[in-house]
Amino acid sequence: MTPRRPVSKTIGGVTFEDPYDWLRDSSDEVREWQDRQVARAVRTIRESPNFEVVLESLRAMPSSVDSLLGVRVAAGGRWFWLGRNGPAQALLVSDSLDGPGRVLVDAAEMTARRGDERPTTFIYVIPSPDGRLVAFSHSAGGEAFGQYGVVEVETGRLLDVAAPTMQGNMLRVDWLPDGTGFFLSGRTPEGMHALRFVSVTAAERPEAVFSFDNVSPTALGLTPQVSPSGRYVLGVTVPHEYTASVIGDLSTGQWRRFTPPDFGEELHGAWLDDDTYLAIVTDTPRGRVVAIPAATSTDRATWREIIPAGDRVLRALDIVDGRLVISALRDVSLDISVHELDGTFVGTAPLPPASASFGLVLDRVRPRSDSFIFAANTFTSADTVYCLDVRAVDLAVLSEGPSLHGIEVTQHFATSGDGTQVPYFVIAKAGVEMPRPTLVNAYGGFNIPWLPVFLGNTLPFIEAGGIYVRANLRGGSEYGREWYESGRRQDKQNVFDDLRAVAEDLRARGIASSLAFHGASNGGLLAGVAAVQQPDLWQAIVAQVPVLDVLEPLSGVEGADAILAVYAKDYGSPEEDAKTLASYSPYQNVQPGVSYPAVLQVIGEHDIGCPPFQGRKFTAALQHATTSNNPVLLRIWPDVGHGSLNPTIAAETRAEILTFLMTQLGLTPHPTTPRVHHS
Repeated sequence: MTPRRPVSKTIGGVTFEDPYDWLRDSSDEVREWQDRQVARAVRTIRESPNFEVVLESLRAMPSSVDSLLGVRVAAGGRWFWLGRNGPAQALLVSDSLDGPGRVLVDAAEMTARRGDERPTTFIYVIPSPDGRLVAFSHSAGGEAFGQYGVVEVETGRLLDVAAPTMQGNMLRVDWLPDGTGFFLSGRTPEGMHALRFVSVTAAERPEAVFSFDNVSPTALGLTPQVSPSGRYVLGVTVPHEYTASVIGDLSTGQWRRFTPPDFGEELHGAWLDDDTYLAIVTDTPRGRVVAIPAATSTDRATWREIIPAGDRVLRALDIVDGRLVISALRDVSLDISVHELDGTFVGTAPLPPASASFGLVLDRVRPRSDSFIFAANTFTSADTVYCLDVRAVDLAVLSEGPSLHGIEVTQHFATSGDGTQVPYFVIAKAGVEMPRPTLVNAYGGFNIPWLPVFLGNTLPFIEAGGIYVRANLRGGSEYGREWYESGRRQDKQNVFDDLRAVAEDLRARGIASSLAFHGASNGGLLAGVAAVQQPDLWQAIVAQVPVLDVLEPLSGVEGADAILAVYAKDYGSPEEDAKTLASYSPYQNVQPGVSYPAVLQVIGEHDIGCPPFQGRKFTAALQHATTSNNPVLLRIWPDVGHGSLNPTIAAETRAEILTFLMTQLGLTPHPTTPRVHHS
């Protein structure tokens, strides 16, 4: 049993005893404790005869990460994307839309040049407007922080550019029209947001620093948007609330606020020309589109509505070939419409029902591209890459992933404690006799809609006769701003109540015979809360890259200030909202003498947002408190951050999760996956 060494703490007026504070340390004692816990988890899961069967099934599935990163961006008559050169990632270029591609930068070669054997990961590819240069983000060994480099397309020569950045999180750069340099998000030592100019061949520009009155401290960073001729640059907050907050006039070097005083909504879109910005604004719950004169942007009276609010949740706006493309949600499904630049409706793209696209709906400020290319999926079809013809409003299929047959998808609604109707999808083999063991997955936070996802990495569970449920809890944005606002900060308990409502509804409908839950990141917090608030409902729980102590989420973690500010947006501040946080924080709410479900925690060694010490403390607390014989396991992956883009690691991680859940629910995987059809 793990030693208890109680420390009394007071945070925001809340006093509590922390018996496992010592597990925050990086001492030899803590490392040895962690190694024993991880070895036990690996042994328990991988010695199951189910593990290799599940793993082989998952290895046969397409990589959703590769599909997403492989969407091509067009610039200067060339197409750029991330693909593979053997097992390693590579930045590729082709002179044709369907060409095989030439390797510009190889991740394995970058690892070899560093000489530290830590795998290199690429995330973003942003070509200059003329296609001569490409900026790309990269990091080593799953680290949260990396750099932007630049490669010359004709020669493949890496330029002497190493601009520090947080890896991912929609923190992209944007080029000047002439390709002489780009803008990039930054922060001062005091935590204020900034935009830095990274020169390639141009003169240097001073860093622009913004007060918290102009750029919210709860934003992770800024993504720049340069106007077509390069006069202006906007700074748009990302990744959870997108607001074009500040604007710089590059002809004078002057910066100012872009939004009106006390503006509290989202506002994001694309430059129409140097004088006008077209934007989605959420001053109505589901959003509308307005044209904003750059010169008078702070005066709402000068904004002109071009697309009124409707029943769709507007998520992204692009201008392609002289037309406006709106990516939206309708009933938790992707809806793409094409409009004239004055807002006149032209048509709707012919997508399959219940489609989804991470690249369009979550990643809402994208690099300029000469073509509208995107990946979309359904529950039963893997990412298909489309090119939208904005003139004919038609879709050309560039590549089609495998599909699943003999799978049924239905949607139901549960009634939460306050009467809110909470939707969820139920996915099962056609004709399966219910009730059956059921796995629920949900997120419920940070303005992120939980959309249909291809079920390839859940197929072993479904093939074995399990039921898979995708629940749309409050805190996301499936139904607009109000859905999001009603599931955060002082209203966060609504999310947990929504999950309880879904679980109870599954039993009442005769769908679930037993229940398991899996959630990641904020969904990992949801998993922890499910374990401590609802132990009677769940037989097994997986908390992947979780937040388990919201009173002290990142204490002592180097470089985590920006992430802590983001946490304040959804959870609140430990100093100001301690009573609310203490009411649900999983670690603080573990109680002795409770029969807890089986719990597996899956954490990346280099995840600074959901650090390993949270899992260590929660594991020790649960193991001490529970009266059941259910396992409480801690799995920490080396050289991994907040997830992994390595398909080998991703498959093994998922195989361990499914093996654990299927073992606890009494399901046996099949050795084949006959329902997969490759197009």
